[in-house]
Amino acid sequence: MRFLNSRTRNWLIGLVLFRTFVPSGSAFVRGVSALSDSTILSFTNISDSLGYTGPGPHATVFADVTGDGRPDLYITRYDGSVITDLFYRNLDGRRFSEEAGIRGIGSLDGGSHGAVFADLDNDGDYDLINGVTADRPTDSTKVPAPIRIYENDGNGYFTDVTHRSPDILRNAYFTRAVLAFDMDGDGPLDILAVSGSRGSDRDAEDRNEVYRNIGNLTFVLDTLNGLYNAPLGQGATDTDYDGDGHIDVIGANRTGEVNILRNDGTGRFTLISARSLGINHMAKDGVTMGDIDNDGHLDMVLVSGSTEGELAVYRGHGDGNFEFTGQSWPQHGYMAALGDLDNDGYLDLVSASDTSVFLNDGYGAFYRGPYRCVSAWGDFRGVALADIDGDGDLDFSVADKQWKSRLIRNDLQGGGAWLKIRLISPQGQAGAFGARVYVTDSQNSLVGMREARSSNGYLAQNDPVLHVGLGSRSTVNVRVRFPDGTWVSSENVQANQTITVDGRQSEVMDRTAPPAGFGLSDNYPNPFNPQTALYLSLPVNASVSVIVTDILGRMVRRLHSGFMQAGTHCLVWDGLDDGLRAAASGIYLLSLEAGAFRAVRKMILIR
Repeated sequence: MRFLNSRTRNWLIGLVLFRTFVPSGSAFVRGVSALSDSTILSFTNISDSLGYTGPGPHATVFADVTGDGRPDLYITRYDGSVITDLFYRNLDGRRFSEEAGIRGIGSLDGGSHGAVFADLDNDGDYDLINGVTADRPTDSTKVPAPIRIYENDGNGYFTDVTHRSPDILRNAYFTRAVLAFDMDGDGPLDILAVSGSRGSDRDAEDRNEVYRNIGNLTFVLDTLNGLYNAPLGQGATDTDYDGDGHIDVIGANRTGEVNILRNDGTGRFTLISARSLGINHMAKDGVTMGDIDNDGHLDMVLVSGSTEGELAVYRGHGDGNFEFTGQSWPQHGYMAALGDLDNDGYLDLVSASDTSVFLNDGYGAFYRGPYRCVSAWGDFRGVALADIDGDGDLDFSVADKQWKSRLIRNDLQGGGAWLKIRLISPQGQAGAFGARVYVTDSQNSLVGMREARSSNGYLAQNDPVLHVGLGSRSTVNVRVRFPDGTWVSSENVQANQTITVDGRQSEVMDRTAPPAGFGLSDNYPNPFNPQTALYLSLPVNASVSVIVTDILGRMVRRLHSGFMQAGTHCLVWDGLDDGLRAAASGIYLLSLEAGAFRAVRKMILIR
């Protein structure tokens, strides 16, 4: 049983806690919703409904590929032998039928690691990228193999169309993670395949595979991209970590810093020092992103899986910088998943290897929750979430290389309300990877933010239908920002249902026009403690520099330095210097440069 104390916070709307693209005049504050003490969260192991899946499971991938509204499950396997992957069609939320062979995605080879379902041709159904790792000409030898592309016919039957992409066939590496995201903003999803597991200490000849989508499920290799030579290893995730509207890549590294690869908006990536962003822990296997404290910023869970592994939680500031929360604990599994298990409005945590789930206290701190029906014994890899039985709570799958995959049903009783959101991009792409969804209540308080993406942690894909717990709320507002800048809003949406937000529907489309000119608002509140916010208006894309100095002109904090798209942006100073130390009371100057535009605002911090 989960006991929750009543939680109330009256946060001023002016204390905007995230910087992202929002329609002009919009602002959100953190929403709070308490559940009753009668909430009971428990789990049932229903792995027998899958039959025997092992040994060798690595990736665990959910999506409705047959079009019946129920998430199906794909499991890759790699165990040192010639082996097939597994596809489980969801029959009714309780029973599953293994149909990889008849569906055309068995992939008989030397084994696979990563896989993602993605709408690669924008026709409204999920195709498949299989990160084939190796072929085995003999029982004792293995050679690297090309990844494979499978086209969905709309009914969940697939055809191997890899031959359309000679560049893919010419390149063979020992693939780990695969991602599908629109790296260059042209509409179709591109592909990144991570080669090898070691990261910085990789073999000199190892290169990642970066493929541009040129249409008709055809891909060409991009060797000039910063992703090509990046020291990636193991898991990776496609995420807009700095909130600038471009999908970046964060990847694990077994022998060096976490890989932070920033997208400049044209699909060119720069490797940024993780330590320069405040990230001091390693992530040898997986990185998972999610807003754990409902401030609108993406936070981060880093996992290094081994006998001496560790899980560490970082809070994002919304500008690309992170701060260690002090939360860490031993972890020998390869990743952790984030999802609202009790529908109270806060993301909880499912670690790959722990015997219990971890519940969110409402402020972004986790405490041990109920037993999750999986023992600590095993070699745990991917963890993915989906509402497999349609009852509004999140179930999950755990891949165990040593034995078999587990499928765990959530038997929540007395939990909060919920909403599931199916996205279709303005280009017709199922899942709309790269979109952000903001769910707010009648007071414009943020109930939850979700980011649509292809991959999480280590080789895991949650159901692309996004799930948001609503607590005690019966109606909410939903605002979606698609990757091309289109906004779609739905007001007074009833709880406990699945809705579709379709960016092609022009009658609900709000393609926010850029401001008419440059501008910078006064900061509010002023005086302030602990943080203050300003709005920046950009009529065109621009290189932007925002710094905070003391009254003598000495540098205190660099809030932003780099590209920003045209639009209205919220800038937040949290009263900390570049060393994340609290600045003293006094007068500070915020100086902004955007192209030829210059502006200065005086801010008064009172401790």
